[in-house]
Amino acid sequence: MVTTLLAAVAALGWGAADYCGARASRTVPAARVVFLSQVLSLPVIAVWLAATAEHGPGLSALAWGFGAGALGLLGLVLLYRTLAAEGIVLVAPVTAVTAAVVPLVVGLAVQTAPGPLALCGVCCAVLSIALVSQAGRIRQATVATRTLLLALATGGALGLQLVFITHPGPDAGLWPLVGARAVSILCVAPGALRGWPKAGGVPVPWLPVVLAGALDSAAFAFCLFATDQGLLSVVGPIVSLYPAATVVLALVLDGERVTVPQALGLCLGAGALLLVAV
Repeated sequence: MVTTLLAAVAALGWGAADYCGARASRTVPAARVVFLSQVLSLPVIAVWLAATAEHGPGLSALAWGFGAGALGLLGLVLLYRTLAAEGIVLVAPVTAVTAAVVPLVVGLAVQTAPGPLALCGVCCAVLSIALVSQAGRIRQATVATRTLLLALATGGALGLQLVFITHPGPDAGLWPLVGARAVSILCVAPGALRGWPKAGGVPVPWLPVVLAGALDSAAFAFCLFATDQGLLSVVGPIVSLYPAATVVLALVLDGERVTVPQALGLCLGAGALLLVAV
């Protein structure tokens, strides 16, 4: 039950963070949004560390965090850019299906399998994301193909990021997240800061940028706490339900319409959480 709750909170945080990041990327380059949001999230990480850290960083934890940071940077830049260009309702769920399958497969391969009800709930979670993805529409087939490939690449990178950052285990605490943030900030800084600020440039939408960074970091913390309590094969698909929050925000704030598959997917996602929590 605790694992499910922590993973669900992480999913809510990631869904809201992706919506905020996508909104900011409509007027500001995606790399700049990623850089600013992650820099501004450092105080959130510092608070988490002060409250939970029992010892200093270990080399192994930081190393796995460095790998997670590189994968996460690739995934975030692709995600924000694709969401801004192609639409939230289509891209976010397709990305999440791929991101859910990667830790599911890895978790089943290296850990014990979850119970029958939990495994059923995991399958329902993946199916839920697939149903929600049917809400988006792209007019041209060539655009749909490009969007699908980008979503699959993004989901693969984000799924591997979850595997990398949770690999050190509970003894590492949140230090893998520190390593991940260090790599992503340093790598994206040159491109994000090139030519900025300059006179007459588009102003940065600070509110969604700050919210994207804070929510993303908090979601990572809850995800790490969840994997400390339970199996990666269960936590991965649950946290990948984050499109539910992204899509709901798009529905409420951007006037997107609810389709029948989308409504069924959201209901199935809720049922998946109940099955895993039993």
